[in-house]
Amino acid sequence: MVVELLDEGIDPLLPVLINDGGGEAGTATREDRDVFAGVEAVRVTPMQKYRSHIPGWNFKIVETPKKAGEFRYMRFAWKKIDGNGLMIQLHDPVKGWGSRFHAGGNIYGWSPSVQVATTPAKEWEVHTRDLFKELGATTITGFALSPLDGTAALFDHMLLGRTIEDLDKITDAALGRTKPAKIMARQERDAHWENLMGTDRAKAAVAQRALLAAAPDHVAFIETQLGKLSIDKNERTRIRKLIEELDAESFDVRDAATDELVKLGAPAAEAVRALENSAPNDEVRYRTRLILRKLNGENGGGPVGQAGRLMRAVRVLERANTEKARELLARFADGEFGAEIAPDAKAVLARLPKMP
Repeated sequence: MVVELLDEGIDPLLPVLINDGGGEAGTATREDRDVFAGVEAVRVTPMQKYRSHIPGWNFKIVETPKKAGEFRYMRFAWKKIDGNGLMIQLHDPVKGWGSRFHAGGNIYGWSPSVQVATTPAKEWEVHTRDLFKELGATTITGFALSPLDGTAALFDHMLLGRTIEDLDKITDAALGRTKPAKIMARQERDAHWENLMGTDRAKAAVAQRALLAAAPDHVAFIETQLGKLSIDKNERTRIRKLIEELDAESFDVRDAATDELVKLGAPAAEAVRALENSAPNDEVRYRTRLILRKLNGENGGGPVGQAGRLMRAVRVLERANTEKARELLARFADGEFGAEIAPDAKAVLARLPKMP
């Protein structure tokens, strides 16, 4: 038996993390692109986000779990963006915040705390802990996600299980390590693709697990589907030029570029959204937001932007790791399917093992 403390369907959790009404700094938002498994993770900025009593949480940590709500092991994945440390804290109604795990520096000296790694993970790192052995009998009623310093930390795949084998089954399925019982039918694959690219994240997570399980079998299919989304090379060049002109010296050039990007519509939206996150000055940032409002593209046509949805396909290609999959990833990295996702694809290519 396994319970998900933090995995898929995180939106209801985010507003619950109110820091018990305290004044500590920190924000918690959904992360759609940089995830360990599935289609979403939590991005937290320093100092932390927490709640000591999360509604519905009353998980017992015991030596031999048998009853409902009893567990022994915890698994979590995390990643640090800049800074020297990060931490997860567990709350017990009697012991308080006496159960902690950290990597790197314990910046504020909160103790007791078990150091699970000497440096914070710069890429996704998974930890499995025997809570009963390390903490003794305890009850978990809440938790704290604590980046401590730096820019942010990402948290994902936080599970409680009765056995490590129980945890492994969930992790293997989420990462596509569980082989399918039968070959996927064409109509089934079409439905999975539609859900993968859709805005319903629960359906997208199911679709991604199914496609990951036999990823090499789906590369040709994905190439065909991506062909419908490809942006013409000349158009990509034009969009890049217009993006540069948003910061031109001439007001007339900046204004004309704004109008042209609006006229281009959806193909320009992702590049404009990417610029919004790295605008060199306030005027460029204003213009990007103006363009996105006119395109009604602030949210990529839904709660998850297009880059977030395409990243799901990128993860299937990463799992496949065939020559053709790498070719498709290179096209992503070149910006053929949008400027915003290009850096993500480059990062995937950089971490893939070399072909034999």
